[in-house]
Formats: sequence, structure tokens, C-alpha cells
Amino acid sequence: MRILQVISSLNPDGGGPVEGLIQQGREMTAAGHEVHTVSLDGPGYPVDARVQSSAVFMLGPRKLGYGFTVRLEPWLREHGLKYDVVIVHGMWQYHGYCVAKVARSTGMRYVIFLHGMLDPWFAKRYPLKHLKKWLYWPWAEYRVLKGARFVLFTTEEELHLARQSFWLYKVRERLVGSGIRRRDFPASEGRAAFYGAFPQLQGKRNLLFLSRIHPKKGCDLLLDAFARVAGRDRSRNPAGRPGQVQGQGTG
Repeated sequence: MRILQVISSLNPDGGGPVEGLIQQGREMTAAGHEVHTVSLDGPGYPVDARVQSSAVFMLGPRKLGYGFTVRLEPWLREHGLKYDVVIVHGMWQYHGYCVAKVARSTGMRYVIFLHGMLDPWFAKRYPLKHLKKWLYWPWAEYRVLKGARFVLFTTEEELHLARQSFWLYKVRERLVGSGIRRRDFPASEGRAAFYGAFPQLQGKRNLLFLSRIHPKKGCDLLLDAFARVAGRDRSRNPAGRPGQVQGQGTG
């Protein structure tokens, strides 16, 4: 198959959608499919070496927070039907709206990976932003999802939660998992590599918490838990870019 993945940005700070695109692209390429990637980053944007695509098209630069670019629509109209399927990663951005718009007039087939972006947590955490999304939902984003061949979910919980964000919601749902094959890694080798890099932690109780630093990820709960055991385990080692670690540590 010829598969096109479309995403607003390949910036790794984007979290799940970017990582999903990278890992799914790797697996699809390994399975023998021809995978191309479209990003709305500007020309010359550094591409992660893990992006497994025979071609990466940078059609930006994006404008405003919505990610608008005049180059995407004509490109899709010229090339979209050359692909067996278009995979849209993420929502609430121009790339999804544009793919749906082109598909309505050309018959281009597309599916959408939501990457948890319809979790009702966001409505509770940011009620004013959710009101703004309601103004946009009926005439734009809902039509994007409804026009997709399938809206793809990685877990049953994500699928059920997505139904709770907007009462106007009727889409073709499919539970497909992440599409990523788990690779076995011997625990003994992992421990040896870890203690080789951090020998000062050997013989101590260690909890490894892997997460993007974002309120949705529960880092605040982790800090509360650390505080409760601080008297017994004084060593805490947050890892990340300097600004991230400092900001989280002083929060």
C-alpha cells in the first residue's frame, strides 16, 4: 500500500501524535508499505532520524496557532489520490480540516488517530477553551471526524471517553491499538545498562516515571507521592531538558 501520514508538526514537544507517527511509520515500512509524510513545518525543519518515510514533505511554515498554510490544499489535490489511505494524526488543527475538505470533493480516503484529544479531562480542566471548541465543533471538527472512513482508538477507555466530550457525536469508530509491535528487552540487560550509567542508585529503591511534563500526565500526583516518602528516600532524579526539570521541581 501507499500510505500518507499527515501531521501539523514533527516537533517532538508535540508528544503522542509525533511519537505515534514515527513508530507506526517504522512498522508500516517494515511490513513493506510505502510511507510518505506531510508536515506543516517550514522547509528545512530538522526531521527526526527515526521518521521512517521514503519521502517527507514540509509544506509550511504554519501560521497562527491553528497551523494554517496555503501550500497544503493544492498539494493534496494534486497528490492525495495517489495514496491508498491518508492517516491524519491529531485534531483541532488545520491539517485535519484541509484533508477532510479535499476528501469531500475528490473521494480521497482518510482515517484519523485522535491520540486522546477527545478526552473529557480537557473540558473539565479548560472550560473556557472547551466552550471555544464547541463553537468550532459543529461546522468544522465534527465534520472532519464524521467524514473519516474510521476514527481510530488505541484503547477501549480512550474510545468510551471520546464519546463524552460533545453530545453531537456520531462517527465510525475502530479500536486498532497503537499499531506498534512490542519488542522484548531482557530485564537483566536493562538493569545492567541503567546501573552502569547511574551507579549511585544501585542498592536503592528506584521508581522510573516516564512522561511528558504536562498537567494531563499527573506529574503533580507524582510530586505528592515523592513528598510522602521523602524522609525514607531522599534521592529524586528528574530527567529532561533543564527548563522543564527546573519548572517542575519548583512547581
